Amino acid sequence: MNRVASALAFLVLLAAGIAGGVGLSQRLEPPPFHPSAADTAAALQAAFNRAAETAMRSVVHISTKVQFASRENVGSGIIVSDQGHIVTNEHVIRLVKEIVVRFVDGAEYEATLVGRDPESDLAVVKIDPEGRPLTPIAFADSEAVRVGDVVFAIGSPFGYNHTVTGGIVSAKHRRTELNQPYEDFIQTDAAINPGNSGGALVNLNGELVGLNTAIVSQTRASEGIGLAIASDLVKWVQQRLIRDGRVKRGYLGIDSLDVNPKIVRQDDRVRGHRRFKGIQDMKDLLEELGLSEARGVIITRVEDRSPAASVPLQPLDVLTEIDGKPIRNRHQLFFQVAELEPGKRVKLKYVRDRRLLEAEVELAERRPVDPWGGPQR
Repeated sequence: MNRVASALAFLVLLAAGIAGGVGLSQRLEPPPFHPSAADTAAALQAAFNRAAETAMRSVVHISTKVQFASRENVGSGIIVSDQGHIVTNEHVIRLVKEIVVRFVDGAEYEATLVGRDPESDLAVVKIDPEGRPLTPIAFADSEAVRVGDVVFAIGSPFGYNHTVTGGIVSAKHRRTELNQPYEDFIQTDAAINPGNSGGALVNLNGELVGLNTAIVSQTRASEGIGLAIASDLVKWVQQRLIRDGRVKRGYLGIDSLDVNPKIVRQDDRVRGHRRFKGIQDMKDLLEELGLSEARGVIITRVEDRSPAASVPLQPLDVLTEIDGKPIRNRHQLFFQVAELEPGKRVKLKYVRDRRLLEAEVELAERRPVDPWGGPQR
C-alpha cells in the first residue's frame, strides 16, 4: 500500500506541476495577435502621415540677410493666404535687408515685409506666387486644444528645412519672461530648435494650433519645453497686419489686480488701505468688495485723460464686465480690451462700495511699444 500511495502521490504532484507549468507558460507567452490591433496601428500611422503631409504644403523655409552684417539667418513661416501672405515670428525678420522663402519642392521667392508686431512677436511677409497655387494653413481653435493632444512641429531646425517632430500639448496659456506683453503660449515636448521659429505646430488634422516661437533650454537646443504662440492670437494679429500693416489695440487706461487675498495683502498699492486690513481669505475679500464670487479685477490706478478717467472709474472699483463679457482676471482683461477696435463704445459694469454700476466709454488706441527698441513709429 505504501508503494501504491507513494506512486499516486507522485502522479498527483507531477500533474500539478505540469498544470502549473502550462499556466506559467501561458502567462509568459505574448497575447495572441489580433488583426484589429494592426489595423488600429496602421490607421494611426496613416493619420500621422496625413497630418504631416497636409501641413508641410503650408510651411516654408525662410532665410534672411541681416542689415550691416554678412551672415544669413534661417527661420520658418506659414502660408495664410492664396495671395502669398506668410506669417512668421517678428524676431525672424527683425533688422533684415533681404528675405527669401523656400517651398518644400525647393522653389524660392523673394518676400517683402507687410507688417510687424513686436508686442506679440509676429510678422507678415508676402511673396508674388507668380501663378503657383498656394495652400493656406487651416487654423484650429486653440481654446479647444487639450493637454495631451498629439501635435507635430514643422520647420527648419538648424537649417534642415521642412523637418517634422512629434509630441503632445504639455500645457496651455503659458507666460514667460520674454519682452513682449502679449503672450499666450502653448507648451509642447515636440522638439523645437533654432530655425523652427515661425513654423507650424499642428494637430492630427494638419490644422495650426500654434506658431513655434521659443524654447526653455540651458543648451540652446531642445530639452523638451517648446513654446508656440496660440493659433487664436496668431490669427487675430495676422489678419490686422494684412489689413492695416500694423496692429491697432484698444486702450482703457487702468492698472489692476486679480481678486485674490494673497495678492491684495502683498501689493504695495492697496495693502495699507483701511478696507483691506484684516483680510485673511477669499470670503473676507469678497465680503469687503461686495462680490458673490471671485471675478473681475480690482482697479489700482486710473491714468489721467484716459477713457477710464472719463467714466470716471476710481481706484478700488472692481471692474467685472466689458461689453457683456465677464472678466476673469487681469491677464484676460488685457487681451479682451486690446482686441476691441479703438473708437468702439463699450459698456462697463463695475462695483463701487458694494453697489453694481454701469457706464459706457469710447476706447482709445493703445500706443504700440517695441519691446526691443522703444515706442514704434
